[in-house]
Amino acid sequence: MPIDEHCLQYVYAGNEGECELVIGFDFGTSASKVVIQIPDLPGSPGYAVNFCNLAHTSMPFILPTRLHRQPNNLFNLGRGNGAKNMINDIKLELFSDNDHIRSNRGPQEQGFSPEGLAAIYLALVLRYSRKWFLETRQDVLRHFGRLIWSLNLGVPSPCSEDNEDNHRFIRVGKAAWMLSTLQENRITLERAINELRMVDDSDYWETDDELSCDFAIIPEIVAGAVGYALSDLRRVGLHLMIDIGASTVDMCSFILHQADGGDRYSLLVTDVKLLGTIRLHHERIASIQHYHERRSQDLRDSHDPLMPITDDIEPYILRREEMINEIRAAEDELKAECMKMMKLIIRDAKQRDPNSSVWRTGRLPILLIGGGSQLPFFSSTVEKLDGWLREFDINEGTILMQVTVPESLLSQTDDYYRLVVAWGLSHREFDIGEVTPASRIMAVEQPPHQDWEERYIGPEQI
Repeated sequence: MPIDEHCLQYVYAGNEGECELVIGFDFGTSASKVVIQIPDLPGSPGYAVNFCNLAHTSMPFILPTRLHRQPNNLFNLGRGNGAKNMINDIKLELFSDNDHIRSNRGPQEQGFSPEGLAAIYLALVLRYSRKWFLETRQDVLRHFGRLIWSLNLGVPSPCSEDNEDNHRFIRVGKAAWMLSTLQENRITLERAINELRMVDDSDYWETDDELSCDFAIIPEIVAGAVGYALSDLRRVGLHLMIDIGASTVDMCSFILHQADGGDRYSLLVTDVKLLGTIRLHHERIASIQHYHERRSQDLRDSHDPLMPITDDIEPYILRREEMINEIRAAEDELKAECMKMMKLIIRDAKQRDPNSSVWRTGRLPILLIGGGSQLPFFSSTVEKLDGWLREFDINEGTILMQVTVPESLLSQTDDYYRLVVAWGLSHREFDIGEVTPASRIMAVEQPPHQDWEERYIGPEQI
């Protein structure tokens, strides 16, 4: 029997009690991934949502983060009818006002509310994901009498603080869930804006147990560490997490420890900068433009108007080697910016956790995740931290730790690293562990400086 896209339950349910389903939503700048886990079943199996014909051609589990505009302020996830009706930068405009890497197809450029379109996008993905899951996993679900849904939405690490970005993602996430449960098949922008106003009222969210869900926003860097924390590779103590995405590099130093039977993540220092793969792409393009402009100006300046114009066009042609050097120089500047960011995080981490063993005889564990982590440009930059740290602190450098996913995901794709964050998000919030934002962690007080001259005993005092 076909399942309506807004449904949360089977029409003809079973009689074997309740079953909890946790949606891990990795809401990416360029693409989104969703993993749904059934924590109450043996092995806690997790399933990556297959977006079929909506997916990016590189992988069926990757859905481009974009909408296609239809008449009457309606939107869909399909391929649409041309680039002019495409809307990008849906997530980017929620937390960044930097125009450097934005396209001209973002919500604000087209006169739409960024929060409204983000809520619509998330709602449409949630509808698709639930429908796909209920249809394809009936063999393990139909005998349950009631399904209980939870939703964990991944956010950049600074959004774990009590700030406007935090409130915005909570508002958008809750509005998206409620929009996804509406009986109407079409979700208008006006309805999304109205839903955003209503979810600010906590009573509205909590009054309908049949429609609402357990909702939480989880820092993506913490979600990326969940697989590692649950594996045999885990180490307690200080770590560095680097999440390289399409638009941003999200970095965090954190202390992994256990208390009261669960993991805890103390976020010492967090930072997010627009240094991701899109930035690399834009810097390469900009370097070509700069080289072309400079070469053109050189040709103008060197021309002698009293000399006859040659028929040889070779002097006008851009020189390949010079253009490559220009691109490499732009890449080196971006690498230096990434290195500066990483070094500052490590230096600040040492000030906040000076007693960690990694500063003496250990090695600093680094977890490298995100779609851009496989690019040599970024991985080679991270590898340079090893030599720098040996000089900076006279320890044994760094060690890259593997972030794992379960066999249920490994069997679905070789590119499992793209699903690491979604997999981590698909755990129950209390299984993920407690996250302490950096603002709530007191820095270790340094010993007072002692002036040796005050204790110096000269020969005249003997």
